[in-house]
Amino acid sequence: MKEQNSLDDKMHFFQEMMLQMVTRVEEAVYQARSAFEEHDVILARKVIENDYFIDQLQEMIENDGVRLLVSEAPYGHYMRHIIAGIKMVSNLERMGDHAAHLAKMATADKSEAEQPYIKKISDMALIGATMIRKAVEAFVDVESEKAIEVAQIDDQMDAARDEINSMLFKATASDPAQMERLLNLFYVAKEMERLGDHVTTICRWIVYMEKGERPHLNNPHSKNH
Repeated sequence: MKEQNSLDDKMHFFQEMMLQMVTRVEEAVYQARSAFEEHDVILARKVIENDYFIDQLQEMIENDGVRLLVSEAPYGHYMRHIIAGIKMVSNLERMGDHAAHLAKMATADKSEAEQPYIKKISDMALIGATMIRKAVEAFVDVESEKAIEVAQIDDQMDAARDEINSMLFKATASDPAQMERLLNLFYVAKEMERLGDHVTTICRWIVYMEKGERPHLNNPHSKNH
């Protein structure tokens, strides 16, 4: 019983680190969205600087997970939780990168013609942040049905990306500098779509935590993660 309590304590610490990382990523996405939409260079710099801490949390969680697997020889749902956690943090780290890249776009001057794109990309970031929050709830409760519902929200991200692409393909630029900015918006929209893909991959691992299987859900890239 004492050994069981010790493992439960270590698992609790592992999950607390996971939740801290998710919270930081969620905050980064919200802040990056605000910086991008409001052209707030100071806030953007904060998001970029804080990405370092997300990277550090990834390393800490991965190291702790490996130690648990080696020293505790966990079984059943304990093992699934650790394996899923180790896999999830790589997606969370990439999501932090996407937030930092969105924040970097806040440093560029925006013309009036770019405002519709900025609004739609900002909406994508909000959808992504909402997905993260709902995925956290599914992770804490270890409820696969919640995770599956979250993954379905990614359809909204894909639709928004398609709409932005259509707008950009029809756009005309008055000079090379403006064309470069439009291309940057194209790539940041792609990053927001990938953020949704990463949340969907995390949802697959939540299903694995409960059921020991990883369905493809609605993410065409998920089979590669």
